[in-house]
Amino acid sequence: MGVINIQDVKPKMVLGADLYAPNGRFLLPKGTQLTGKHVRIMTIWGVPEADIDGCDREQTMGEAIAQLSPQTLEACEAHASELFSRANLGHEAMRELYQITLLRCAERTIHGLDPTRHEIDAGATKAMLNQCSGGMDDIPTAPELVQRHLSLASLPDIYYRIVEVLGDPNSTATTISDVISKDVSLSAKLLNSPFYGFPSKIDSITRAVALLGFNELAMLAHGISVIRHFQDMPITCLDMQSFWKHSVACGLLARALAGRRPGLSEERFFVAGLLHDIGRLIMLKEMPHIMGKVLLHATENNLDTWRAERDILGYDHAAVAGHLMGEWCMPVDLRNMVARHHHPDLADNVFEAGFIHLADIMTIAMDMGCSGSYRVPPLSAGAWDVLDLPQGLLVTSVRQTDRQLDEIVSMFFSGQGNER
Repeated sequence: MGVINIQDVKPKMVLGADLYAPNGRFLLPKGTQLTGKHVRIMTIWGVPEADIDGCDREQTMGEAIAQLSPQTLEACEAHASELFSRANLGHEAMRELYQITLLRCAERTIHGLDPTRHEIDAGATKAMLNQCSGGMDDIPTAPELVQRHLSLASLPDIYYRIVEVLGDPNSTATTISDVISKDVSLSAKLLNSPFYGFPSKIDSITRAVALLGFNELAMLAHGISVIRHFQDMPITCLDMQSFWKHSVACGLLARALAGRRPGLSEERFFVAGLLHDIGRLIMLKEMPHIMGKVLLHATENNLDTWRAERDILGYDHAAVAGHLMGEWCMPVDLRNMVARHHHPDLADNVFEAGFIHLADIMTIAMDMGCSGSYRVPPLSAGAWDVLDLPQGLLVTSVRQTDRQLDEIVSMFFSGQGNER
């Protein structure tokens, strides 16, 4: 018997162990011969994997990959090998991501789509970075960089009103509803979002608070108002559409992963993933020529971008984001997740930072946008162990994010430039 992903479970297979839903509910006993109805029930309950007699996860993945034509397999293996060239493929979760990437690459190829990442070592990218790079004089510290930015730009008023509401122990659901409802654009994004997954449209902010909870909706509103601060920022060394796609995807993956653990606020993890790379935007805006050097250094020396930042600046974008979020009085746990997403083992809460760390890796591996990092970084084995997630949740979370990503990116960034 062996554990395989739910997508590979078929009728007539036999359970090798009792089957439980993610919330602990017993579903089916060991020895059950599965029917189509059983498989549908497993999908409805969000079961990511099952223990099946006579099956093995790697064997099942291998069989799917073996069905590819030699030409498709060769092209996809070349792409995946380059993408994972810095990854620790000795780790079981990283091998799983590698195989998922191979199959996604094959699906794109079969449907006539380009499966490769144009950004990796492309001549056009290097030319752009050479144009961006300049002198290295007067490199500010991370706190100095944040203060320079804050002296020139401020968050939308709605952000500070939400901070006041969250800090007032007398605030109620009606209070937060009144504050958010006064911002027409923010309300529209919150009410029209496919993010929640409810079967019918939410028709009022009061209803959204009732369904999601006071803190959850306020946290989501917080994140969206911060995005609006950055939307019109002039950035020349990065494709901003691709940056925001990466950010939203990271948020959705973090939410999907954390959502399998009872008692966690999914919206908090979504916002942390959404904002995890905002430090890089500050760096690109305030010192574009220096950051051009950093990105070129990373490209030419096959380095993770955060390592190149540390080589040249002495700090990375995650540290900048941590300082910025501190100045903006964002919750400490949110700052911790963002500031330590490359080093979850050093976080005050390894468990929470681990979700953003894993979601970021998955976003890069699945080619869901790009924030400046072109290859999959190593996975922290310690963080993976602390998360204690089933491997089958990786492909389930990717498929869930695929279904939501484009619609949510379109919804969050519609009307850009008119919402200040």
